[in-house]
Amino acid sequence: MTEVATANHDDSARARLGAALRELLDVVVRADAPDDVLDEATGQLDELRSRLAALGQAPEQVLDFSAIRRDLSLVGGRAHPVGPQIEFVGTEHGSVGTTAIGPVFEGGPGLVHGGILALLLDHAMGHAAVTAGYAAMTTELTLRFRRPVRLARPVQVAARLDGKTGRMLHLSGEITVDGATSVQANGVFITLTGANVASIFGNDRGS
Repeated sequence: MTEVATANHDDSARARLGAALRELLDVVVRADAPDDVLDEATGQLDELRSRLAALGQAPEQVLDFSAIRRDLSLVGGRAHPVGPQIEFVGTEHGSVGTTAIGPVFEGGPGLVHGGILALLLDHAMGHAAVTAGYAAMTTELTLRFRRPVRLARPVQVAARLDGKTGRMLHLSGEITVDGATSVQANGVFITLTGANVASIFGNDRGS
């Protein structure tokens, strides 16, 4: 995947592995190779998977709402083997980031899948909420796709907090390419109470 901006500047071994896997996937989805080469690559990957699996799993990360770009976050996580890489910066009006999406997230030929654009906008709104001082989760997301977004083109993703009603945060955002709006979004997030956090993220989750 084309990486114009990254979530942080982590250079850990886990982050390097994540970057290598993302680069590998970009090649895999476009590779024009004979079956014997693909079978050989599959065998090598199976061997690597077995080797890593034998080492067990790392412990879960501690919940920290100030760490909105965890290394395994789906959006921007440097160690994530698939996640699109983008760094959102808090501004006076909300959050903004720039990235480019590679072939792993293709929808129509040569175009970014709309679900990935929704993912980026949802994450941007979450970042805007945290920037404004709120820990919150999405309850509603509405999008209007105005024009397609091509792969590997720099896109700007922006979001802002427009208002608050009780526990509900009202946010909006857009994705622009070359200064033209491609996607518009509106979202409603609910702020989390201590009880919410304990129930959703605590040791009793799933019960």
